[in-house]
Amino acid sequence: MLKSKTPSASTQSSAIASLRAITGATQADATRLLKKAAWGVERAIDLFYNDSAAQAAANGASSKAAASNDKKLGQIWDKYKDESSNLITIDGTMKLCEDLDIDPQADLVMFCLATDLGSKNLGEWPRDEWIKGWKAISPQVDSIESMKAQLPALRKRLVQDPEYFKKVYTHTFSLSLLQAGARSLELDTAITYWQAFLPPALESTPSALASTRPDAASSSSPPEFSKDDLGLWCDFMRTKGKAVTRDTWVLFIDFVRSIDKDFKDYDEEAAWPATIDAFVEYARQKKGTA
Repeated sequence: MLKSKTPSASTQSSAIASLRAITGATQADATRLLKKAAWGVERAIDLFYNDSAAQAAANGASSKAAASNDKKLGQIWDKYKDESSNLITIDGTMKLCEDLDIDPQADLVMFCLATDLGSKNLGEWPRDEWIKGWKAISPQVDSIESMKAQLPALRKRLVQDPEYFKKVYTHTFSLSLLQAGARSLELDTAITYWQAFLPPALESTPSALASTRPDAASSSSPPEFSKDDLGLWCDFMRTKGKAVTRDTWVLFIDFVRSIDKDFKDYDEEAAWPATIDAFVEYARQKKGTA
């Protein structure tokens, strides 16, 4: 009777890696189970889930890895924290941006991080939220280099994922209020952020500002609101000269996603802020569609 041929070392390594990725098995248990399964990954998976000792070892390894990552993330936070407070503050943030190759004046990924890492004030990062947030972004993050590796995906998600865009955009309002208890955002700040947040999303395919109109071909249909329309909005807001309320800030994104290119299908009876009602009339006159 012929014996089955032992797979090559590279094939064995690939099988071990696959089994560990699927089950979390230790290196030793993955090797043992695969040998028992004649190097068949599917059979080894069945063996793993019928092996309480292997499962216990996997859970223990996972817990140790998580604890190790917590420690490493805490050590990174300690490197940038302010010595006189329990926060990373603006000086530490500037150093962090330098190490992550982030331009804090131009890169919206800073607002992604502020949202995901629980920052309540610009340039400030509490320790527990920092650790929890990085683990949520990726369980593999445990160094500056691995943090840096996550940034392209966050930038892409911001311009392509409607829910994530809205989450970051909404958090930016609270983050940017000048005083505790303030309810409105300074107009110049709001315009700067609209001009930063919206154009990349409007140009992206798929777009975080994809049309939600009933006649949209799909959930990824491009918005009919344009960069020229954004210019009209900013011009209109300058003529108003007033700070921006949270209601206007948040619902403006819903408006962008739902309006048609000529602003003809706007529902005046819907619960839009008065500012948006007035803008539609202004835009229709400018477009000649009144």
